Amino acid sequence: MADAVAQLTSEYLDLVFETFPTAATMFGRHEHDGRLEDLTAERLDDFTRRLDGLRRRVTAVTPADEEEAVDRDALAAAISEALLAEELERPWHRNPFEAATAVPGAILLLVARDFAPLEQRLADAAERLEAAPAFLERARALLDEPCPALWRQMAIGAAGGGAEFLAGTLGPLAAGTGLAGRIEAAASSAAQALREFAGWLGDEHAGRFPDDAPFAIGEAAQARKLREVHCFDTTPAEFAQIGEDQIAELTAALTEHAGKLGGSDWSAKLDELKGDHPDADGLLPAYQRELERLESFVFREDLATNPEAAARVEPTPEFLRPVMGFAAYLPAGPFDTWQQGYFWVTPPPDQAGLRDHAHATIPAVAAHEGYPGHHLQMTSVNRIPSLTRRAIRSTVMIEGWGLYTEQLMADVGYYDDDARLAQLAMRLLRALRISLDMELQSGDLTYEAAVARAVSVARLEESTARSEVARYTMTPTQPFSYLVGCLELERLRAASQARLGDAFRLRRFHDRVLSYGHMPPTLVARAITAADEAEQRRPPDDG
Repeated sequence: MADAVAQLTSEYLDLVFETFPTAATMFGRHEHDGRLEDLTAERLDDFTRRLDGLRRRVTAVTPADEEEAVDRDALAAAISEALLAEELERPWHRNPFEAATAVPGAILLLVARDFAPLEQRLADAAERLEAAPAFLERARALLDEPCPALWRQMAIGAAGGGAEFLAGTLGPLAAGTGLAGRIEAAASSAAQALREFAGWLGDEHAGRFPDDAPFAIGEAAQARKLREVHCFDTTPAEFAQIGEDQIAELTAALTEHAGKLGGSDWSAKLDELKGDHPDADGLLPAYQRELERLESFVFREDLATNPEAAARVEPTPEFLRPVMGFAAYLPAGPFDTWQQGYFWVTPPPDQAGLRDHAHATIPAVAAHEGYPGHHLQMTSVNRIPSLTRRAIRSTVMIEGWGLYTEQLMADVGYYDDDARLAQLAMRLLRALRISLDMELQSGDLTYEAAVARAVSVARLEESTARSEVARYTMTPTQPFSYLVGCLELERLRAASQARLGDAFRLRRFHDRVLSYGHMPPTLVARAITAADEAEQRRPPDDG
């Protein structure tokens, strides 16, 4: 039966990659690298119909054991996520940010990752650039539903930033190659098409939809995503309460820790720590040094198996900075032999934003994005033999693991007292994200109110809070993933420690969790618990 799940996973990937060639590049399947999405309303409808049929075939599989059952259920959840995006969120119809970032994003994947000779990647980039004007024309036709004004303004900014990226980056990269002239002309044409798209958004699109549309998908839709995509029975209201409970618990922990540092007010102490930060030129080197220190510590302390893959610290591409306020990780594709990852750090838009990159905050951020966080996680998962477990990508597992590793480094004594305060403050932000995610998408909270709460509760600088909350409005159930996934992993670790006692080892536990890939943590916990219980029922070997 495992072969049946793998075959259905292969069909699912083929369908996604045929429809969204940029996703194929992201995953390390390079037969579509010269294509952009050829989307029309009819093609998106056909994609949805075929996905729905595939999901019915997946759920009809009868697994032989729990291992096969979680693979089947993880694949069904991934298909549900794609279906609900088209049904509930409808990004190509109502969010111009999707189209505004698609072309520069598709080119970035080709030029940032060194998976093939440069001229081969440039040739594919040239084809994509040449297809960009027609792609953006089709995108205009698809954008036929009312749009939140916030998203339109973000899209206009992203299109302008993307145009600068294309016009300023590709020519120097292609200089001296046989493709230099073609790349320069294609990049210029694509950049101009992006500028025209931005102008169209501010003029014709804004005139067609003058009223500000809501961004919320609604509580019922949010509940469906929680259940069908993330495998939770918990309701949005219950998750919002979990967020509030965590905010209270973490605020108390912060107050207690600030007392150890000689302060009565944790936010005042954190504000003091934020005054000690790298300057703009020293920002990336500071993260690089911390990444190297973490790498050495994690493997010296035997916390996980070393995936033996490089990570490079680089600035976040400019067109993505409005939605990436701190840092991010760009992994190698799961089907690529080339496995270098990119740890992106976002230079802030103003001097005040450097305060959110204080020396005290850098250790936890580097742990989350690098070691033992996303870089170790994703390069380890990319080596799993199982097609299904390499391919499935649950945000609750991916981001839950990242936050789990921040706390792990506190548990093993890595942080000094300043870094521990900052790490608790960042965990508080993730608790706030649960509440904001649920309340923004239910329609109970406005963008401005959410920004104000991020500033007052998590003590973010306003510029950072605005970019953070803007992302939350466009990505229902993504912001809640961090702490919810982390809590699931922490519960699983505690249960495993209780079952194994003195035999428990962190490295074995972490390797075991990662062996399930990026499937939802509830499925991982189900499989590990079933395996442990079966092991305990097995009679002892008398031999």
